[in-house]
Amino acid sequence: MKDLYLNRLISLALTLELLSLLNGSESRAEPVCPIKLIPESVVVKYGSPISVSCRNTTSVEEIYWTTGPEVVNDTTWSVLELLDWDIRPGCKATFQGIGRCSKPLHITVYKTPDSVSISVLRHSGPMVEGTQYQLQCDIQNIAPLQNLVVKWYKGNEPLDNVTYSTVSTTPVDVSDTLMISPSRDDDGAQYRCRAELDLGPAGPQHRVTSEPLSITVHYKPCINASRLPVRIPVFRGYPEELVCEAEGYPQPRIKWVYDPAKHVSEAGGNLTVFEAGLYNCTATNDVATSFIVVEVVLNEDYLPLIAGFVAFMVVVISVIFVFIYSIYYKNTKMGRYSLKKAKLSSTPNGNVAQNGGRDTPLPMTKLSQPNINF
Repeated sequence: MKDLYLNRLISLALTLELLSLLNGSESRAEPVCPIKLIPESVVVKYGSPISVSCRNTTSVEEIYWTTGPEVVNDTTWSVLELLDWDIRPGCKATFQGIGRCSKPLHITVYKTPDSVSISVLRHSGPMVEGTQYQLQCDIQNIAPLQNLVVKWYKGNEPLDNVTYSTVSTTPVDVSDTLMISPSRDDDGAQYRCRAELDLGPAGPQHRVTSEPLSITVHYKPCINASRLPVRIPVFRGYPEELVCEAEGYPQPRIKWVYDPAKHVSEAGGNLTVFEAGLYNCTATNDVATSFIVVEVVLNEDYLPLIAGFVAFMVVVISVIFVFIYSIYYKNTKMGRYSLKKAKLSSTPNGNVAQNGGRDTPLPMTKLSQPNINF
């Protein structure tokens, strides 16, 4: 029981201590200063006029403005031409029952850049495909730095956004860089950089964009392999045209390399070959050289042999057909004759016989009897 009673006393003592601490902290908290600034924050361009009012929300004994050591005994602070980059104005007042309190004015003084330009660092002239280059955006005389956003574009495509954490209220020169590795599709592309001051929803949105930087991209030749395979058959006695086409910038120069002893005909980058061998097509421009070695292999043309054999067989078959037909024709067109039952006609010579009752006369030759001497 004693222990329980002791624990209750300790808990009560702790509770009273906490309540006293809370009451003490509340009593030491600063009262809210009943000053209202209209507007509460200001974004102003360097050299422009500014005017801010200070209003009290309760009984006031004294109210005035301070800007450093300067005191303005008025509820309105006005400047015709703001030329101070680090000005810190505030409204102060003395209230009944509260005493003196103050409220600072949140002011941002800005300046748009004098110029924004873009260039290529340590390079001039055309770019080469696949090579890295560094673009630089130079922004002259801008403030404040912590509100600056640098944006990069290729055409209308956004590439990068850069912000700055360094605080600087006075104008500075800023340079930002961007690495690019152009391809042949980027030939003629335009790059731009833009300086924007992000002054918040209440502030104006100022954007200054550089003139576009147009780039020229050179790339090495690429030979059209679909028009020029590495192995081509050619038939004996028939020419074959080898077509060498190459894409590149600048326009590639086409050159054929082959054995001078070969029988060829070259015209307009194309090569007409008549025999087997190795033929090298080379495409060259200011960037690089590309080549394809074509192997021309000789194939025998059996078509004339086949055509000759077919013609020979046609002749042989025709001869056989004519021979067989002639034999058949003779057998069917010539009649068979018989002298059986032939009747002698009553011709003077008695030399005509009847052919099977037909009226066709058959000439008969009378045989002379030989003289027989005994």
